[in-house]
Amino acid sequence: MEKTNPNEVKNFIRIIAVVTVIFLIFYMITIFTTGRKKGEYTKNPTTPSVIQYDEILFGELYHQKETDYYVLVEEKDDPYITLFENLLNQHSKKENGIPYYKVDLSSAFNQKWIGETANFTPENLKVTGTTLFKIQNGTLVAHYETSESILEFLKSL
Repeated sequence: MEKTNPNEVKNFIRIIAVVTVIFLIFYMITIFTTGRKKGEYTKNPTTPSVIQYDEILFGELYHQKETDYYVLVEEKDDPYITLFENLLNQHSKKENGIPYYKVDLSSAFNQKWIGETANFTPENLKVTGTTLFKIQNGTLVAHYETSESILEFLKSL
């Protein structure tokens, strides 16, 4: 049997002690920087995903599940947008109310439907700003371009 040298045992103990001290230093740094101790891991609060169905892309103007609906094409700097949405929302909640959808013109996906002049033919549809469309059976049956005409129509509902 081989006899162990006392110096080798001392060196081994020193190495173990140095490794332990280094480990503890890194552990303390980790606790200090993250602010957590072992077992104190918190989950990030999760909010349930909500899918909204009322905002659509302009290209989907004629492709909604209802046969009759309104589409409010919104220019974000229009001061009447909130009023229009409130009136449409009130109307849609009535017993025979017609649902409505919104199109955000500021979205990059809707930029190609903005024109210098409005055109309401199905093959070359263009708007210049906030516009309200009434769609029946996949066909455009009415459109209102100015804030005044939209407001007048919505108040008549």
